[in-house]
Amino acid sequence: MSRKFLVLTALVLALAGPSGAQKKDPVRRAVWENGLTVVTETDDSSPVTVLEIVIRGGRQTDPAGREGLSYLTTRLSLEIPDESKVQELMEKSSRYMMASRGDESVIHLECLTEFLDDTLAVFLKILDDPLFSGFRIQHIRDFMDNQRQIEADDNLSLGRIALLDAILGPLGYGGSAYGTKAALAAIRAREIQAFYEERYRPANMILVSISDLPAAELESVLRKHFGKFKAGKAAGPPSSARPAPESPRPEAAQRETIIEKDTTQVFVSVGFLLPAVSPKTYAAGLLLESLLGNGPGSRLWPLRTERKLAYNVNARAEVFKDGGLFVAYLETDGAKREEARAALTEALRIVWESGVTDDELSAAKAFARTDLLRANETKSRRAATLGELEALGLGAEHFSRLFGDLAVLSLAEMNAFIRETLAPERSWLVLVGPKR
Repeated sequence: MSRKFLVLTALVLALAGPSGAQKKDPVRRAVWENGLTVVTETDDSSPVTVLEIVIRGGRQTDPAGREGLSYLTTRLSLEIPDESKVQELMEKSSRYMMASRGDESVIHLECLTEFLDDTLAVFLKILDDPLFSGFRIQHIRDFMDNQRQIEADDNLSLGRIALLDAILGPLGYGGSAYGTKAALAAIRAREIQAFYEERYRPANMILVSISDLPAAELESVLRKHFGKFKAGKAAGPPSSARPAPESPRPEAAQRETIIEKDTTQVFVSVGFLLPAVSPKTYAAGLLLESLLGNGPGSRLWPLRTERKLAYNVNARAEVFKDGGLFVAYLETDGAKREEARAALTEALRIVWESGVTDDELSAAKAFARTDLLRANETKSRRAATLGELEALGLGAEHFSRLFGDLAVLSLAEMNAFIRETLAPERSWLVLVGPKR
């Protein structure tokens, strides 16, 4: 399959855009009197309202020795004490979930629009005044311990955490969102309360809502509930000061982590430090994903189709405010461990030395645009993206500008980014699987 054919196919898909007839108004952004940043959009594709409540900070704000505090606090803020209310929300098709990421913690709500007022009445009562009792804390600790074990059983998740520790740990992004067993056991209710008082204030929060309600009506409902939030000062920088990252060590043999597991499969990954987020680096990271690991035509694809060294190859850019993680990885049989490892590192070295061609960049731009459109077609995913862009400091409106950033990035700029980012002496290899 020629690259020219791939370029044309991707361009057709990109121009097609999201399917279905739906009306989307421009994104609106405002900062309310109590300091809350509010991002709203009208989308009449379904009678559903999605809300993304973003608390700036996330895992980076976990104090040393108290890893997992941000997740624990957010999870406790969703504990509904009245079981009848839980049943009522389920009957009204309301659902909720949460996550703690590098720069933010997130509470995600979805409900039928006709039940929006009732749903917010239940959740905001808890979120504005959560109960941090010993029983609840222990219940969530047990849950987090179990989730951390599930995470450790998955080679991809385990490898990702190892790379975060090795490359971004000094910046505060290392480790699991679920902390460690010892750190969780050390956290006391008063520390959770203090963390909540500092972080869960309107000036430190972002509300994203996408709904079929008209703009004025949606704002009225949101103000009724979120306007009552107690105002406070914006939280300062992370309280857990960490040392600056060490200079890259030139000895490649020292820049690796080997995790032995009793399994027949092996996970091989190579990670690199991405620069602090900016419009240009955000776009370049997306293009690097497509260039290296986005299906047929990408640089890593022959390792799977021609050399039969993997059943899965991919590349991923994980963006944080102070620096990100770019990882290229493959999964294969344990017997192919060393050959696959050598092939992956060699493929990355060739890209670093020679860069990419204009045809490859054109295809990557088309694929990246298509992925953005498709991945953000639903209200749920689009709300998450807008909230993340706000938390990163790029702003929710950057989503529409991102397509332009991708288009104008030149071949020389992209190859310069590759030359700086994928330098072998800056790499870190993580291998998870059976013994050699």
